[in-house]
Amino acid sequence: MRNREAARYARWAAAAAGLIVLGVAGVYAKHALWRARALRDAPAAIALGVQQQSAQFSFSKVEQNRTVFTIRASHATEYKDQDRALLQDVWITVYGRDGSRNDNIHTRECSYEPESGAVRCEGDVQIDVANANPAPGKSGAPSVNSLEVKTSNLTFNRNTGEASTPAPVEFQFPAGHGSGVGISYSTSDSVVRVEKSVEFELPASDKTNGMPVSATGSSLEIHRNEHTLFLRGPAVAREGSRELSADTISIELDADYHARRAIAEGHPRIRSSERGATINVAASRLEAFLDAAGGIERVIADGNVSGDRQAAAGTDHFTAAHVEFAMLPEHNLIREMTATGGVTAESHQGSDSRLLKTDALRVTFAAGPANARPGSVAGKAEQQTIESAETLAPATIESKTSSDTTTLSAKRFVAQLGPGGRLDKLLGRDGVEVRRQAGNGAPQSTSAAELVATFGTDGDWSTLEESGDVRIQQGGSQATADRANIVRATDAIRLDGSPVITDSMSRTTAGSVSINQKSGELHATGGVTSTYLATTKADPVNLGTGAAHISADALSGSTASNHVTYTGHARLWQGDSVLDADQIDLWRDDKKLQATGHVVAVFPQVSGPFPSAPGKAGSPASGPTLWKILAPSLTYLSDQGKAHLEGGVIASSSQGSLESRTLDVFLDPSAPAGEAGGGSPGPRTPVAIPAGPGGGQLNRVLALGNVVVRQGDRRGMADQAEYTASDGKFVLSGGQPTLADAASDTTTGHSLTFFVANDTILIDSQEGSRTLTKHRVEK
Repeated sequence: MRNREAARYARWAAAAAGLIVLGVAGVYAKHALWRARALRDAPAAIALGVQQQSAQFSFSKVEQNRTVFTIRASHATEYKDQDRALLQDVWITVYGRDGSRNDNIHTRECSYEPESGAVRCEGDVQIDVANANPAPGKSGAPSVNSLEVKTSNLTFNRNTGEASTPAPVEFQFPAGHGSGVGISYSTSDSVVRVEKSVEFELPASDKTNGMPVSATGSSLEIHRNEHTLFLRGPAVAREGSRELSADTISIELDADYHARRAIAEGHPRIRSSERGATINVAASRLEAFLDAAGGIERVIADGNVSGDRQAAAGTDHFTAAHVEFAMLPEHNLIREMTATGGVTAESHQGSDSRLLKTDALRVTFAAGPANARPGSVAGKAEQQTIESAETLAPATIESKTSSDTTTLSAKRFVAQLGPGGRLDKLLGRDGVEVRRQAGNGAPQSTSAAELVATFGTDGDWSTLEESGDVRIQQGGSQATADRANIVRATDAIRLDGSPVITDSMSRTTAGSVSINQKSGELHATGGVTSTYLATTKADPVNLGTGAAHISADALSGSTASNHVTYTGHARLWQGDSVLDADQIDLWRDDKKLQATGHVVAVFPQVSGPFPSAPGKAGSPASGPTLWKILAPSLTYLSDQGKAHLEGGVIASSSQGSLESRTLDVFLDPSAPAGEAGGGSPGPRTPVAIPAGPGGGQLNRVLALGNVVVRQGDRRGMADQAEYTASDGKFVLSGGQPTLADAASDTTTGHSLTFFVANDTILIDSQEGSRTLTKHRVEK
């Protein structure tokens, strides 16, 4: 019994001891837990350099008893010797001056500078823009007009209430999303501004005809209270192949942020693509109306409207005061264009342009392929071409380059369109008139029965073909031909079919003639012959009597400068005067003629033949005495009646010959009748001689430089020699004049004069003013 009780007592004692141990352990564990919690909840040790730490931070800006914004942080640390604090879990709430806003800027950590008021947040930042009062029935849900912005490296100024960052930005709103670079945000207004490189997109939907709407711009302003976006220029909005650009594009949105009306101002322009061509419309103001499905129903362009169509074939352009485009909204294509108010239609090729003027213009566009159906997108229905174009009244077409203007008018113009709606031909009928102004030259007018203007792949006219009694008038010049061809690339008119060019002084025929419209340059080839009518002494050609004729292989010149050049076997003849050269130039205004290259000139002498020297065999036959002169060049001034030859001159006639460096030939307009007289020694006494051939007769010759004179067997040398046809005498002077004959008799003197008619020689020795007379003795 005692043993059982002793055992039971031992077990109770062991259990009691265990309970005591557990109790003691529990007490110690409880105290250890209390100590751990105390250590955990105790303030952390302040690091070196930290001046103060606080669990919360808050700053509010108040204006007129209204809180504009509040800066809050869950933890703030101020540093010693540094005018800054580190804020964590930062919220900046903007209420606005009117309290209508509830915008929040949130980031994990920011640096705060109390002295300058700058808050710099280098990490990721999120900005939520929302109304202070949500729409009814949507409490706790995101507002339909809320805007979320994500960026980094944000700076907020406590003093100005301005927030900004140069970092990339992403933003999202219920109707779309976008991105940009840099953002500015102010408590002074309710506008969020994305500073540059803005891009945003509205997703495709039934309301956008299955196509997304994208936009780019230099900056973006979002006025959330007005449901309006302002995209600053260069601003571009795109829907499929259609594009709208302007300095500013404002878009009015519905409650779900879908566009219903768009207004473009500041050089607005619409671009649309079709079959490789681009249509552009610009005006002072562009306004587009969209239907509920997002299709464009109507476009109105008002004020200084201009439009163009650009393609590989060229550019077409138009202007008007007011233009309306009726659209096919299911495809956003142009159905018809009606332009009013001083309508002009223009086509460009490079720097050249073509301009159509009329009171009104209507252009109808083809709807597209027959298989296009509602809801189809892209090229399926965008294959638009011009179906017809017509003027509703008589019209004029003006073509311009940088230096000329061409104006066409007719009672009827018919446009023929080629593939892709490209203008191929323009037909003018029933009395076509063409007027061209090239540079500062006189205007040129052309008339013909018909006109065909062809256009190249660049869209500009390339040729004008006129036919049927073609007549061209420019200043005092006229041209006629069966056909005329004007080539824009060369800016020239080509005349074929017996072309004749005339003016008040000349008439030229050739196989073909081309005239440059811009410069007035003239070129003729194929048996060129010009006739210059004799009018006055100041005519550019008066080398002889009657009309002057010039023939050559080719002619070139300018109607503006009145300078023409004959090249290739150039030959001039007028009366008995003849001039052959490689080239003959005429300056009609300067009354100047110049011949160059193998010049051979023949001039009749004023007086008739002289009696031969006594005993001289082979005396010249009766008839005009002709001088033949060879030189590299000849210059003739008609108003002076003087021909100057240089470069080594040889002149010869039955009266003798001359060799010299230069030679001046003086021509009289007519030959006076002589009088009968004797033939005694001394200066020749005039004798009765029949009148010469008329104008342009040689009267006097002056040779200079190493002059050699030959007359019969005489040979004279001097620095200067003068021959007078009316006296029939040579006068040598300058240097040491010397005259020798076949008998080796040499005569010298201050000047030597010998007469061709009677072989009389006068010697001026300047010795007591004595004059010796010598007669040559024939052997």
